[in-house]
Amino acid sequence: MSGTLALSSLIASLDRAGLESLVRSRRVAVPTSVHDSLDLASELLKPESISQALTLLPRVQLARLARAREGAASREPSPILTDGAADAAAGNLLRARGLLGAGDAELPEVTAALDALLAARGLTVDTLLAGAPADAHGTDADAADTSSWFAAALAATGQAAWLLRELERTPAKLNRNGDVASAWLRTAEDRLAIPHAGELIVLLREAGLAHASDGLCLSAGGDWLAASHDDRWIALARAAVELMPGELRGLLVGATAGSPLAPHVAEFPAQFPLATEPTFAAIDRAAALWERIGLTVAGHFSDVGIAALRGALAVPGQAPLLGFPDPAPGIYIQPDLSVVVPGPLGAADEAALAAIALPEQLGVASTLRISEGTLSEAFHRGLDGAAIRKLIDGLALTGIPQPVDYLITALSERAGSIVVSPYLNEQWRTRVEFARPELRSTVLVDRRLAHLQLHEPDPQPTDSFEALTTDAAVLYSRLRADHVLAALLDARYPARGADGLVAASEGRERATGARMPAQATTPDASERRASATEALVERVLESASDGPTDTSRLITLAIRDRTRLEVSVEIRGEARTFAIVPVSLAGGRMRALDETAGVERTLPLEAITAITQLP
Repeated sequence: MSGTLALSSLIASLDRAGLESLVRSRRVAVPTSVHDSLDLASELLKPESISQALTLLPRVQLARLARAREGAASREPSPILTDGAADAAAGNLLRARGLLGAGDAELPEVTAALDALLAARGLTVDTLLAGAPADAHGTDADAADTSSWFAAALAATGQAAWLLRELERTPAKLNRNGDVASAWLRTAEDRLAIPHAGELIVLLREAGLAHASDGLCLSAGGDWLAASHDDRWIALARAAVELMPGELRGLLVGATAGSPLAPHVAEFPAQFPLATEPTFAAIDRAAALWERIGLTVAGHFSDVGIAALRGALAVPGQAPLLGFPDPAPGIYIQPDLSVVVPGPLGAADEAALAAIALPEQLGVASTLRISEGTLSEAFHRGLDGAAIRKLIDGLALTGIPQPVDYLITALSERAGSIVVSPYLNEQWRTRVEFARPELRSTVLVDRRLAHLQLHEPDPQPTDSFEALTTDAAVLYSRLRADHVLAALLDARYPARGADGLVAASEGRERATGARMPAQATTPDASERRASATEALVERVLESASDGPTDTSRLITLAIRDRTRLEVSVEIRGEARTFAIVPVSLAGGRMRALDETAGVERTLPLEAITAITQLP
């Protein structure tokens, strides 16, 4: 016998909040196929949806299901359900997750799935009802010193900031699973000296600081980068807490500052005996991330870790200061082009330094390096030598060392040695001028620029030496000037546009001097899921008032499963209730067997006021 009718009756009784909670807690494979409570019940009783729900149930709720399976009246009370209030609470949660039907009716599909999962784990109903072994948590006497949490917190916050800038500079491709491609991660790890960057990318996405769009992961953390280090860390800590499976977080109610996390993790398999490997893997990943950002230190909760776990740091900007060191007054630039940052910098100084240097080691005190490559990128972004010197003067406590000044001068001379300008005639649209002939020769043979179709000027009969030398330093293209400029800049050539010309791919950003807000052109996967869930809830709620259609479908399902029903009818003001087994449905009438009276009855659908499944 199917449990669809019993679950459908439960779903039909839910209000909007209860229905939304149910849909969020369960897997609905095809949300668009759900139009009413019967459709939703059918989806929730699919094996994969039931298994997903059962594997996330604690032992006390599994025991409550097992009692329903065995028949609670025929068994002695379970040691873990001797408290009537606990039993009722477990029943409420099971109904809220759609694992019991209306009136706590057993759902055969859930029973079968529970039996299969218990058998696969080598468990029996008796061992499940016996309860978990006593746990042994650390006590206050075991409390450890976690005062060094801020070192890990500042290091992780700084690394997250650099990864956001890298996503802004070069958006990351996503693989089929929606994760950032490993090739991008390896490049970012090498370029920024950040180990295991994938952990922080997951954290940034959970915090809403990076988002997916059109197969790319993009930065969305402009406001976060402008915030204080306290508010930055709070945002990351909140996201890290959410990344820990809620089932384990429920076991951390008694955790205190200095207490260890490991006993709670060790207790988890006993409290959630049907948990799967992906859940254990998620716990391990989240625990490693908690350690990385300072929620735990050497496996013990820090003061701020407990505060984050309790939600006491939930509002950035309104939480108490965390005790981070004051911003450093400046930086020290060494003659070998290394940069020593003695402490965390303010947001503006940090952004200025990021424009000319790359990290070698990030922490409370950090080391970065200025190089020809980093300064070339600064020129590429539109800075000139004077702007770079002014930037360094505002940061450095030691002035500009001679090697750095020489490098800026050399790059300034090369910057803009290619000038791109519109050139409209019958054949060409763009003129490219070169300050050095050898640079022109390099561009001509560069395969990365083959699509520009750069051509030498047509030979002109002339005796003018000036004309010959001018033509020798020029190339032409049929493409628009802004596209040619963008291609040269992408290939890292020292190109600039003529007055008013900006690269096609960066035109609006360069014209305003700021990045355009990162906006998803299409909804990402999480947005699509949320939208589909909202639409599903609306359809089910709207169907609740569609009595006749719902009634006919309930009866059709009961005929298929030969289900006994209790049907209430009202005819000419007289209300009666029958226990029947539906046989057929046609012409708006139901024909059914009344086993109690031993007769066959025919009832009009329009007279039926309520239907309840009988055991």
